Amino acid sequence: MCTRFNVIQIGLGPMGKLIAHLLISRNNINLLGVVDIDPKFEGKFLSDILETKADQKIQVKNSYNSIDKKDPIDVAVVATSSSLTTVTPTIEEIIRDGVNVISICEELSYPYVRFPDLSRKLDNLAKENQCSIIGTGINPGYLMDLLPIVLTAPCQQVNKIKITRMMNSSRRREPFQRKIGTGLSISNFQNKISTKEITGHVGLTESIQMIIGALGLPFGEIKEYPPEPVYAKKEFFTTYGVKVHKGDVCGLKSSAIQKNVETGRNFIIMDFIAYAGDHEEYDSIDIEGVPNISQKIVGGVHGDLGTAAMVANLVPHAYYCNPGLYTMKDIPVPCNTSNVMKK
Repeated sequence: MCTRFNVIQIGLGPMGKLIAHLLISRNNINLLGVVDIDPKFEGKFLSDILETKADQKIQVKNSYNSIDKKDPIDVAVVATSSSLTTVTPTIEEIIRDGVNVISICEELSYPYVRFPDLSRKLDNLAKENQCSIIGTGINPGYLMDLLPIVLTAPCQQVNKIKITRMMNSSRRREPFQRKIGTGLSISNFQNKISTKEITGHVGLTESIQMIIGALGLPFGEIKEYPPEPVYAKKEFFTTYGVKVHKGDVCGLKSSAIQKNVETGRNFIIMDFIAYAGDHEEYDSIDIEGVPNISQKIVGGVHGDLGTAAMVANLVPHAYYCNPGLYTMKDIPVPCNTSNVMKK
């Protein structure tokens, strides 16, 4: 007999709402409950927050313990923070109940190098409670790490990998546009960078580490550069009504490199570029090797829609995975799983 996967979700921020909207639309997923600590959601129904007629009975709770657990939970989606130390208490609480976890926390995409002790702790706790933890997302998690890894499969040797993500941020949600400094003066941008109020893209280092780990190479020096501003060439208004003057910041570029341990030459080069403007969008991967491989996704992959899809499509993987902590390179090749039912 085939049934639906029972899922709960923690976090109803902008990304959380997109994920929840997709989860309730999937025929193979039964969304049992949603948690968010924001007081504005207290007592409200998910259908009202998402402005949909579906799932009228799902009332937002303010804690995981408030979720009705009369039906066994197969997977919990955690969409709350980019910081692993911040989300760890939530993940630990969930896996102690033997519930599998999928999280879009960027630092969880490849935590073993930056957080070795915490990674071992989570892995051991997941194994003790017979459940899995998977960090995912469109980036990190797929475009700048898993996809390049897969593209190296037909290469007899790999000498260099260049990865570029070019985005038109004006088509993205407001929090993302603000996150990359849209509309700031250069002095305000630099101040916010120095105080880490603006961080640029989070996850370049983790993406490089995932690629290096998959290729079985030693972890050499990884250098992640401070975000560089991109300046507006003309005056315009953002989609949320903020006027951006010519010469103000309209986005940023984040870059990172990893050098070959033996030769000292750049082995992996990553550029994440996002700014508002009328320019080409694409995701490209260029591999120098035998043979050379060049792949370009014209138009790029929409990050928000892609992240929501990655989460929904990993629900069966998280359920059937052996206990432990996993990255995207460690599980079966992901694909659309909207027609995969629980057996």
